[in-house]
Amino acid sequence: MGGIRRELQRSRGVNDLARAFMACDYIQFGCGLSAPPGWSNFDIGPSFWLQKRFPFLKAALVKRGFPDYPVDAIEVGDVTKGLPVLRGYAKAVYCSHVLEHLTLEEFRIAVRNVYGYLRGDGLFRMVVPDLEYLATAYLSDQSSMAASRFMNDACLGEERLPRGLRGLPRAVFGRTRHLWMWDYKGLSKELAEAGFTHIRRAQMGDSVEPRFSEVEDASRWENCLGVECRKRPL
Repeated sequence: MGGIRRELQRSRGVNDLARAFMACDYIQFGCGLSAPPGWSNFDIGPSFWLQKRFPFLKAALVKRGFPDYPVDAIEVGDVTKGLPVLRGYAKAVYCSHVLEHLTLEEFRIAVRNVYGYLRGDGLFRMVVPDLEYLATAYLSDQSSMAASRFMNDACLGEERLPRGLRGLPRAVFGRTRHLWMWDYKGLSKELAEAGFTHIRRAQMGDSVEPRFSEVEDASRWENCLGVECRKRPL
């Protein structure tokens, strides 16, 4: 009798665990305000996290100028710690201006996690600031403001320490600045080492997967680096 009870408890635990993970065909992480239906949208940004975890704070935060997140359409999820999704299930994964906010170590964890979420031949599409474009602009800029302009455009360094309520999320979570920048050569090498194939430069709207159009924003592609790749077929 005790063995049956233990087996029932074990089975129930497995079923509960399975229910805790989502079967997601389309995943977007670091989604910000872009949370279209039909996508499993995840974010871990500080102001979103506060609005999601403490709904009573939402009105006050929005009144003070923080973004008004569609919290019902977004789940809390950190790709470096693992998203609550079934592995080997997704048809496509997308992220825009997220990977540059990760350390190199975190980036490598993130892309390997993405590889695991995708089914065989699934697509991973991303947009990041283009370090090569920014460096070329800096080298061609002969003005005394060239270095400052590069630092500002690349979102590196700090002009001043954040203060007050608006600075609190940044001080606690510290993810607004860029931690590791990428050019195509470096990014494609890392993706290949994670197991991805068919790595290519991407342009806005050029994917064979039409549903990427639901999450792409032309303003976030301007002078930036888009890359698309595939998981190895099973």
